[in-house]
Amino acid sequence: MRNALYPKLALTNLFKNKSTYFPYMLTSVVCIMTSYSVTFIASNEGMPQVPGGAIALTLFFLGTLVVDIFSILVMFYTNSFLIKRRKKELGLYCVLGMEKRHVALVMLCELFFTAVVCIALGLLFSILFSRLMFLMLLYLLGFTTPFTFSVSVPCVISTIVLFSCIYGATLLYDLRSVHTTKPIELLHSGQKGEKEPKASWILTLLGVAALGGGYFIAIYFQNPVQAILLFFIAVLLVILGTFCLFTSGSIAFLKLLRRNRRFYYQPNNFISVSGMMYRMKQNASGLATICILSTMVLVTVSSTLCLYAGRRDMLYGMFPREISVSLFLREDTEKPEQLEQAFTQALSETGLAAQNRTACSSLTANVLCTDGVYSNVSDAAEMRDTAISLVRLSDYNAVEGAEPAVLAPDETIVYPVGDTAVPQTLNLAGSIIRVAQILEKPVFCDVGTYDGAQGFVLIVPDDRFLPLFSALTGISEADAADSLYFSAGFDVPDATAQQCAALANRISELFPEHMIRCRSAIVPEWDGMYGSFFFLGVFLGSLFMVATVLIIYYKQISEGYDDHDRFVVMQQVGLSKREVRRAINKQILLVFFLPLGMAALHMVFAFPIIRNIMRVFGLNNIGLFLACTCGTFLIFALLYIIVYRITARVYYRLVEV
Repeated sequence: MRNALYPKLALTNLFKNKSTYFPYMLTSVVCIMTSYSVTFIASNEGMPQVPGGAIALTLFFLGTLVVDIFSILVMFYTNSFLIKRRKKELGLYCVLGMEKRHVALVMLCELFFTAVVCIALGLLFSILFSRLMFLMLLYLLGFTTPFTFSVSVPCVISTIVLFSCIYGATLLYDLRSVHTTKPIELLHSGQKGEKEPKASWILTLLGVAALGGGYFIAIYFQNPVQAILLFFIAVLLVILGTFCLFTSGSIAFLKLLRRNRRFYYQPNNFISVSGMMYRMKQNASGLATICILSTMVLVTVSSTLCLYAGRRDMLYGMFPREISVSLFLREDTEKPEQLEQAFTQALSETGLAAQNRTACSSLTANVLCTDGVYSNVSDAAEMRDTAISLVRLSDYNAVEGAEPAVLAPDETIVYPVGDTAVPQTLNLAGSIIRVAQILEKPVFCDVGTYDGAQGFVLIVPDDRFLPLFSALTGISEADAADSLYFSAGFDVPDATAQQCAALANRISELFPEHMIRCRSAIVPEWDGMYGSFFFLGVFLGSLFMVATVLIIYYKQISEGYDDHDRFVVMQQVGLSKREVRRAINKQILLVFFLPLGMAALHMVFAFPIIRNIMRVFGLNNIGLFLACTCGTFLIFALLYIIVYRITARVYYRLVEV
């Protein structure tokens, strides 16, 4: 009979505290659903047969790690709010004579019931939801063949084991919290508020320095390779700066408002400022977390959306022609003629016609731009930030086929790669070259700079071709002539993807030991990679959004419980309900939209470094990235306002007297 008391008490507690337990259980169900779904896709045996599936599997394997770490952090975060609300009730059990080991048994029963229900519902919904996820993923991959669907027993077992461990860890944390606290302290824990914190100038300066350092990295370093290497350092600095400034900077700001007598000694302002000051340490941590999560949502969704929307631009930028091949001549001057014969024979056999034929020899140098001078880098540690490819004028005229261009010895025709600005003159290791014409689109198939790097394709007079390259790199003209990079290609109008692939295979047979690239054949892998990027980005963005909503909700209900008695006292001393509601509204608005504004500021400064990372992928369409970023922010802001309206009503109901 006594043993049945603890499960009964546990069930009674769960139903009586449903307003706080329901969001926690909802969080658990969502985490279980996402963990199972991503693990199921990453371990599915059919994915390698899908075009682009191998790349998708790699991305989803990394995604499982992110989701599992995310689940652990979010469940511990929401559990901390839950145990805070329960301490008073648990302290009452101890005061009424129940020993702490009996309280531990009640908590164990509560956790057992919660875990069983959440894991069962999470697995049920995830099995149903994962089918919808598969359909979405296959649509993004462009794969329309019917796909087999089944329940993965290993994934079910691994999910149960993972979340059983998480629930066990949270129980140990709660038991330790209760065991190390005296019963009378548990009973009065709900009435214990935060002391007014002091504004630490050291912490404030650290926050300003960290945030400034992160912003400086994002703006100053323009090289795409440097952007990737320094991106995570910038992220860590911004996270550190955000927490420091919200913790200490917000306190300093509120104290400045309090010193302003005209502002502070107004009923609404007095209540809102003093209320936030009373527990600012807890507020600051929650607000900083909301800000960081909001920024993660914006960065993840906007960047993956931009990559997916611009995947065709990147593909056509890297492969301007349907059929293309690139090779190093290395003293074999007969290779261009052999390749031309292979092109002609394969086209004749397949009955296809070629258009926009190109062929050229080029030399590419990765150099450093210092004070407008492009030169070789003597120190290997220095980062080469510009790629310059040189092409003979005779090759350009042969491709264009129109009236041949004429250049003076000190003139060049320029095609800027990416968003590189083109000056009127270029200083190439001391040689001043005047820009005679700027091309708006690439002319050749591949000259070494169509891979997302910043730089130029320079069409120069034939007699200046080798001397300029030798000056840029320090390589002798004889050695440079032995390492020419040859590229050729053509378009095949009105040909299907299968015909283009067959043509490329035939050219490979006639011209062996060299990779013949068919743009149409690359499309499935290309769509698979960027479709997986976008799917995983939206998936993780949704997770971060759910975490943001839950933290906001718990923050509101926690503060609502804490503020109830305070507003009761204020009404007893003469404050009207209208004034109370107005003060509450100002306090919520002041605190609630600060993280959104800070997240927008982070995105403004993160824009340059993310744009540079996009250039590594070959995406140079800054307008597309700007549109994706602004669109994502507007949608997120709308959802944020909706969450504000819903959680504000919960807060009003809790403090209403």
